[in-house]
Amino acid sequence: MKSKILLFIGVVVVSQLPSKAQFLNDEKNKELTIKGLDFLYNQQFDLSKEILNTVKSTYPQHPVKFLLNALELQWQFVPIDKNPEVLKKYITELNKCITAAKVIYKNPKYKKEATFFLLAAHGFIALSNNYQKEYFDAVSEAKKVHTFFNEGKKYKNENPEFLFASGLYNFYRVQYPESHPIVKPVTMFFETGNKTLGLQELENSYKKSIFSRTEAALHLININIKYESNFKKSLVYSTILHSKYPNNYIFKIKHIENLLLNGEFEAAISFNEQLKSRKDKVSQLSTLVFEGYKEEHADKNLQGALTNYAKALKIPHDDRYTKEYHGIAYLGMARIFVKQKDLVKAKAFYKQCLQTAEYLWIVDAAKSELKKIS
Repeated sequence: MKSKILLFIGVVVVSQLPSKAQFLNDEKNKELTIKGLDFLYNQQFDLSKEILNTVKSTYPQHPVKFLLNALELQWQFVPIDKNPEVLKKYITELNKCITAAKVIYKNPKYKKEATFFLLAAHGFIALSNNYQKEYFDAVSEAKKVHTFFNEGKKYKNENPEFLFASGLYNFYRVQYPESHPIVKPVTMFFETGNKTLGLQELENSYKKSIFSRTEAALHLININIKYESNFKKSLVYSTILHSKYPNNYIFKIKHIENLLLNGEFEAAISFNEQLKSRKDKVSQLSTLVFEGYKEEHADKNLQGALTNYAKALKIPHDDRYTKEYHGIAYLGMARIFVKQKDLVKAKAFYKQCLQTAEYLWIVDAAKSELKKIS
């Protein structure tokens, strides 16, 4: 009886989808979605809502509606991880996306489309679990998506939207257990990945996809800074995002970071001055660290750098956006104390850096420099 009811619901839902246009093949609504998302990424929320509501009304039972709901929450309430009520709604919308996609997945006509939304929704939930330090939940979510990942591999050459999920899987299948050894026993049952291939797929996702382009660029920025230490490549993508979405302060923060890491201090500080007018903790913490980094590395104003780094460390960090800036501050202060011959403080700050930072280049520097003075 239960199975018959579920089958009936599935038939009803599928029958309500536009019969002549799947979303990924519906050029008119895809273009509307991209336009709406561009306004969303640029934090023009009223314009975004007006356009995306048109798409949602066309696809009232389709997983795209719920994925768009989740993305709207994510960008309107940055950092979403610090807002438990909104985070709960965000996860609820992603689970609605999964439920709707699973229903249409059973219909061969909609299988490809359903696979895309299943990969996207599960991926966003896994990412949220990671930032909540729920590493086993993140891996569990990835495990759920494994079947759909294998399905999606069939389509990535004919539809570039699938390159994003494939790229993330291939890269993080290798990187995640390296960064979080506690989950290695679980991930050993997953299909092997390939970091080089994953990066290539993410780059192709940026070049060829429409729906996934901005997310691919954002992940390429983070991966190239955090794991690859390829600051020039990261700067390419941060320049693109900041130029296209100048109102997005998260993209501005990542661009300033990239400019500093590439030694382009004048441009970085010019953008940092724009950021200083913001009152949110993410921006305030970031501007202090960026000012301190410039004073330490460009101006050689060690006392000024110490002051700004110390102020930044008094502001609680956000794991998604500013955790690594605490790491930069600890590393900078440790180096300054070494120059000031205060090795006790230097050792303490190097150790604090190692407890906080996940950027591999910061971890490597802290370990190497701590060893020299121990």
